[in-house]
Amino acid sequence: MVKSKIFILLAFTALDIIGSLAGDQNARRFVCLLSDPPNQCSAYCVSALQPVINHITKKQQDSNTCELKLNETQAKLNQIGNQLTATQFQMKDQQTYLQTNLTQTIPQDLKERLDRIEGNQTVLAGKLQEIKSNTKSQLTAMQDTLSKVDRRTMLQNYQRIGTRLFYIEHNIYVNWWTANSICAEIGGHLAAFKNDQEFNAIAKQLKQENYWLGISDPKEKGDFRTVATGKQAPYFKWRSNEPNYRKFGRSDEHCVYVYGVRNYMIVLSCTTDLMHFICQADNDV
Repeated sequence: MVKSKIFILLAFTALDIIGSLAGDQNARRFVCLLSDPPNQCSAYCVSALQPVINHITKKQQDSNTCELKLNETQAKLNQIGNQLTATQFQMKDQQTYLQTNLTQTIPQDLKERLDRIEGNQTVLAGKLQEIKSNTKSQLTAMQDTLSKVDRRTMLQNYQRIGTRLFYIEHNIYVNWWTANSICAEIGGHLAAFKNDQEFNAIAKQLKQENYWLGISDPKEKGDFRTVATGKQAPYFKWRSNEPNYRKFGRSDEHCVYVYGVRNYMIVLSCTTDLMHFICQADNDV
């Protein structure tokens, strides 16, 4: 349709040019005057329009050639576009495949590795706990053995009186609290007695000095308990006016000692007063 319009336009242009030439008085020599227009017009017109027709034909051929090349180029572009589309789909498929593999394969592999590592850690933790338990048991056994050995060594300083073991310290002077600590260090407690037999047997070995016993009433006056059991002391041999809490006007007189000169019991200050002491090896009293 476009080609036809161009052809008609060029024809009218050519006719207009020829008409202008025919109307020009100075250019009559370029015009062929017809003696028999009805018979001569066809050949004349063809002869006059031949250059234009040739030009239009060439343009038409050029246009056809351009259109053909355009069609070929368009076909190539379409082919390239189809190839690009196919490549894009292929790349998209590959990307989807890779993402799927990355999502499924790698995390699964990592999870398996982490599970193996956690399993190994659990096994190692179990072995370490077993080693610690064994080591603790061995240390406990060694400590028990050493304790028994140490206790046997310490008990060599004790003497048997009746059915029990006692130790009498004749040399150093300490307050009640220190005496209690020393007795603990040699495997015993400050002593208390069950009966007259034990007390009299101890009293025979005392110097004319004072000796701390493991009896006191720090919570309530008159409620005397032993340090070995925390129970009420079963035996006393008080001086006639004891327990007397105001001999020296002090408020901390709660600990009992044996007065070795007369062999009877007196209450005195646990902190201020210093004297020897008697230990027992058992927890019976």
